[in-house]
Amino acid sequence: MGFLSFERYLTATETTAGAIDPEEQNTDYESGRVEIDGQWWRIRTARITPTKPGAFVAVWRRNAAGETEPFTDTDACVGLLVFVTDTNAGTDADRHGVFAFTREHLAQLRITEQTGTASTPRRQGKRGFRVYPGWCTGLNPQASRMQRAQLPAFREFGR
Repeated sequence: MGFLSFERYLTATETTAGAIDPEEQNTDYESGRVEIDGQWWRIRTARITPTKPGAFVAVWRRNAAGETEPFTDTDACVGLLVFVTDTNAGTDADRHGVFAFTREHLAQLRITEQTGTASTPRRQGKRGFRVYPGWCTGLNPQASRMQRAQLPAFREFGR
């Protein structure tokens, strides 16, 4: 499996990383784990869909029983890097970006499952979600709210 988006990111940002540990699940999304600056990150490449703005990314794993489940707020990785490419920018060059969602940001967005405590209830996470890069326009109100919530994690890194 190739990790073209991640390799493009490393080159454009002059970031160094350890070897990628590919994940068996979600191979269509270039899924894996990688160590960057001594911290482990999950990586995914979001897929552009033809009928909706933004891009979709799957973020689940299989448990011991073989069932799919969302990642939890206690996951060993510090966050999730989601790479996105806009091939319809109307120019000769594609646009590339990355969302660097921390574990805490994923919890705020209700992507990860909240394990719960005595004072907070357990909350189910998501197995996939849409990302809306800064270049996405004309969004409906719900997508606009999600874009505003996601934008602090977004960085465009190339055309």
